[in-house]
Amino acid sequence: TPMTFLRLEPDEALTFSKTSTSPCRTLKLTNLHSGSVAFKVKTTAPKAYLVRPSSGTLRPREDQDVQIILQPQGVEGSTTNHRFLVQAVLVNDGQTVSREDWQNFPKERVQEQRLNVVLEEERPADERPARLGDAGARAAAGESRSGVGASDGASDLKVKYDELVQYTLMLEKDKKKLEVDLANLQSTKQRSSSDGFSKLTLLFAILVAFFAAYMAKFVG
Repeated sequence: TPMTFLRLEPDEALTFSKTSTSPCRTLKLTNLHSGSVAFKVKTTAPKAYLVRPSSGTLRPREDQDVQIILQPQGVEGSTTNHRFLVQAVLVNDGQTVSREDWQNFPKERVQEQRLNVVLEEERPADERPARLGDAGARAAAGESRSGVGASDGASDLKVKYDELVQYTLMLEKDKKKLEVDLANLQSTKQRSSSDGFSKLTLLFAILVAFFAAYMAKFVG
C-alpha cells in the first residue's frame, strides 16, 4: 500500500560518501495521520548499516529523526543492491508493537515506501549545511557561555566597586580625624613642632600602606 501515514525526508534516496569522516544520514519521519502510527525501518544490507531507532510509534503530527550510519564493511563492497524499506501501520494510542505484531499484521494494513542508496566518492552536498549548522550552534553556545562569564565578571566588579566606595568613605573619615589630630598637635606647646611633624608623617605612611594593600587586593 502506498505511504500516506508518514512523510519521509528524504523520500527517494539516501546519499552517503565514501570519504566522509561521519558517514551518517538522517531520515525524518512525520506522522500525517490523526491517529498513532507505528513504523519500522528495514534494509537489504543489515550488516552494512546501523539504524537507530529502527522502529517506534508516533503520535499524531509527531516526528522522529532516524540515524542511519554506514559501517566500514558497507563502503568496501558494492551498494547497487542496497535498499531501505519504511513500513507504517495504524495502532491504538500507547500500543507497543513487537516483532511478532509486525509479522501478524495483515498486509493490507501495512503501508510501505522504498528508498534507494547512493554512495558517492565525495562528501554529499546535504552534509555541508549540517556541518555549518553544527559550527553555528557551537559558536552560539560559545557566545552564550561568554555572555554568562561577562555577567559574572560584571557582578564581581560591582562588588569590588562597592567595597572601594566604602573604603573611600572610611579614608575620608580618617582624614577628618587626622586633621583634628593635626590641629591638636599644633596647639600643644608641650611637644616640639618637629616631633609633631614626625608623628603626622608616620600616621600618613601607615594610612597609605593600608590603602595600597587594599588596592592590591582589589586589582587582584
